[in-house]
Amino acid sequence: MEFSDDPVQDGVKSLARRGRPRSQETINRDDAVLKALGDGPLSKEQLVQKLSLKDTHVYLSLWRLRRDGRVEKVSDPDTRHLWRAVA
Repeated sequence: MEFSDDPVQDGVKSLARRGRPRSQETINRDDAVLKALGDGPLSKEQLVQKLSLKDTHVYLSLWRLRRDGRVEKVSDPDTRHLWRAVA
C-alpha cells in the first residue's frame, strides 16, 4: 500500500484509493460521527441513537475514520467497546 503525496483535510495522508469517490452524503455522515465523538467516547449503539442513523452506516463511518487515524476504539469496564476521537 502506498500513501499519496497529497495531504488531505487536517493534514492526514490517505491511501491511494481505487473506485468511485465518496459521495457528499457519506462525507457528511463521517463528519457527523466524528463531531459526535468530540463530546466524549460513545458506543456504536449510542452513535446510532444520537445521530438517528442505520447501524451499518455508523459501522462503515467508524471503519473509515479508524483507517484514517481519526478515531480509536477503547474498552469500557462494562466490556462495551467505545469509540473516541483522536486528538
